Amino acid sequence: MTIIQAVILGFIQGLTEFIPVSSSGHLALAQALMDFEQPGLLYDTLLHIATLFAVLVYFRARIGRIFLAFLGLFHHKYIIHSYEQRPMIVGILLATIPTGILGLLLKDHVEYFFERPVIIGYFLIITSVMLFLSDRFNGMRKVNTRAALIVGIAQGGLALFPGISRSGTTIFAGLLAGLSREQAAEFSFLISIPAILGALVLQLPDMQAISTDGLWAYIIGMCVAFVSGFLAIGLMMRVVQRAKLSIFALYCLFVGAAAVIWM
Repeated sequence: MTIIQAVILGFIQGLTEFIPVSSSGHLALAQALMDFEQPGLLYDTLLHIATLFAVLVYFRARIGRIFLAFLGLFHHKYIIHSYEQRPMIVGILLATIPTGILGLLLKDHVEYFFERPVIIGYFLIITSVMLFLSDRFNGMRKVNTRAALIVGIAQGGLALFPGISRSGTTIFAGLLAGLSREQAAEFSFLISIPAILGALVLQLPDMQAISTDGLWAYIIGMCVAFVSGFLAIGLMMRVVQRAKLSIFALYCLFVGAAAVIWM
């Protein structure tokens, strides 16, 4: 894999991980179109690490408050943080449970679709439908038990498939459950942290050793994925609040239809 290829894949991963157009679907289609040797599971893992850092940096203030809330379970000094952040902490935990269970059950069945560009195209069209519908919802609720379970099931049951956007699916599920647009977007990004960590744990046994020949390509690709991912989160937080997801819906519809027709 050349540096240029690493940069292209890093940019696609970082950008599409957080805007609702499916990073896995775009990576699979890009690799099919560019027709170069697959970079392997290691590079995919490193790109996910880069996007994980993007979430941690962007939401550092919120994550810091959640950490203080966790300390409040053991020290009275931070007890006020525990009360303030408890709904979000419980929500993240509840969403992670069905995501993990469904992810383990479906993992082996999903791999088939990554080499089927036409099927990925159909999945992108499904994503476009969810995004069109998302702009019709504007709830007022904060994260609660019901919403967390609905979002977790959506993330674990649908977002594993290439072409089904994780962020689009979880934001749509959150809005469907009555969350405010800001809460739905923030919760979607926060639950990506345990989801990405879980995927990394599952990938570790299958990872091959790093080739020193491609080391710089890997590092540069990770940096590109981090920057593009960080910018994508900021973009999405603004777009969701303005109910403009139909922009991404049109894009997914176009790319999905093109994949179905020409690939």
